[in-house]
Amino acid sequence: MLKNNKGITLIALVITIIVLLILAGVSIAMLTGNNGILTQATTARDNTKEAEIADKINMALNGEFTMLIADGKLSGTTSTEIAAANGLDEDEYTIEPASDVTTEGDVLVITATGTSITGKITCTDGEYDIEPATYPTR
Repeated sequence: MLKNNKGITLIALVITIIVLLILAGVSIAMLTGNNGILTQATTARDNTKEAEIADKINMALNGEFTMLIADGKLSGTTSTEIAAANGLDEDEYTIEPASDVTTEGDVLVITATGTSITGKITCTDGEYDIEPATYPTR
């Protein structure tokens, strides 16, 4: 007489465990690693911060460029006044030089402290040129 078993076999259990381990390995690899979700999220966060800094520098440069075109002078005579006029935190940005950019070779440079993000306005042949801060790339 055959006995009626209602359980799972050991082979089915081992196969199920192996499949679950493979799925767990694939999931962990997708989360971590060079192209993992966590790495991409960190990169995106850092790029966003750099883009915000570049935006602030470019808005300040555009404001100063507009002042130069309209009035022939910067919004202020010191870096503190230029920073205040453009909504920049004086501790986070350096502005050099703080004098008017009106003669040949004069340059106004705005740099975010602790970064290489820089934008500038130069005077060449009596014309003003603006070199905006560059945005991060992927």
